[in-house]
Amino acid sequence: MNRDGVSDDRAVSPLIGAILLLAILMTMLALLQLNAVPALVSEAEFDHNQRVQGEMRDLAAGIDRSVTTGTSQSIILTPGVRYQSRMFLLNPPPATGTVRAGEPKTVTIENATAPGETGDYWNGSPKPIETRSLIYTPDYNEYHDAPQTVYDLGTVYNRVGETTLVTDGHQLVNGRTISLTALRGEVSHTSVDRTLLEVRPSSTGTRTVSVSGTESKPLTLSIPTELTKNQWKDILKNDGHVAEYECSATEQADEPCGTLTITLERNVTYEMQLSRVSVGDDSNTWTETYLTDIEGSNASVPAGGRQRLVTEVRDEFDNPVSGVSIEADVSSGPGTVTPTVSASGTDGRTAFVYEAPETVSGVQNITVEAAFGDSNRERVAFELQVWGEPADNPGQGNGGNPGQGNGTGNR
Repeated sequence: MNRDGVSDDRAVSPLIGAILLLAILMTMLALLQLNAVPALVSEAEFDHNQRVQGEMRDLAAGIDRSVTTGTSQSIILTPGVRYQSRMFLLNPPPATGTVRAGEPKTVTIENATAPGETGDYWNGSPKPIETRSLIYTPDYNEYHDAPQTVYDLGTVYNRVGETTLVTDGHQLVNGRTISLTALRGEVSHTSVDRTLLEVRPSSTGTRTVSVSGTESKPLTLSIPTELTKNQWKDILKNDGHVAEYECSATEQADEPCGTLTITLERNVTYEMQLSRVSVGDDSNTWTETYLTDIEGSNASVPAGGRQRLVTEVRDEFDNPVSGVSIEADVSSGPGTVTPTVSASGTDGRTAFVYEAPETVSGVQNITVEAAFGDSNRERVAFELQVWGEPADNPGQGNGGNPGQGNGTGNR
């Protein structure tokens, strides 16, 4: 036997074993790379998507806080995800996500009438309110059927194709209260790491306006929506003050609604609170829309007395607008009126003082008109009565403190 050959065989055997072991390890790594890594990546992306859905619900809560407090809110969103490092295995690049504003759409309030001077604006005619949704779209490497998550008019829902699932509903009608917050602004942000979305109050306040429909023309809300009639049924929670709700696109309760028309009870007064917030790029301007009376209308003033008259400038969301000059004059009857400030304050209000003449024969009807424009909604009229018996103390309106009266207009 060739002893050298035996030695050569013994030397080769460990080498072959090492090569086979390396091959097995490489095969195992390849199988892990091919099967385990995609599964781990998909799991990480699913967990991330659940977190982002929670962040979108935080966004909805932040918008509510901005409306309630009148302050800006910074909301953290994490559009993308980075994967945990794994020794000897390769991860795909980090996944990105996009947060963007949807196309503008119009919510319409119709047949809403308000009493008093506020009724010059809320007179039953259709009132369009422009708003947008906020949409989160992930771009994952493995979780290919991940949903988009949408914020729309306070409600958060997931969307895959035409299928939607509500994760946080907002009651637009709750008892006899109507609350609607519109969103405006341009947003389109794609990234991996967390970002701050600034929510700014554009037109917010805690006040409400009393509105109602009639027997023949009930108050209605028309809302473009991707949700189904069944989902709106759950959101509205069978509220007793909603008479009916219908979809424009389909009669099927489980198909996208198109435009939802909510019809409220007839001859019922509702308290309506409208607000608007801004995100991203937005001019964030307030526009004066109508004028209403707050104090002084229908007061009775003695000869030589004074009466305080207060107006309020409001925007289309019924919230105050500052810096608007209001002019007032006595359009009928004797007396004079003078402003106490040059323009509306942060509460939208401007005060005037009506002064009755020292001598008045009998009882006279007085009309004081205040306005910032020519249309009816931009003007208010204060109806007063001046009686001829001189006041015990000239300068006292209606027997009270100077500048105070007994009338209060619609708020």
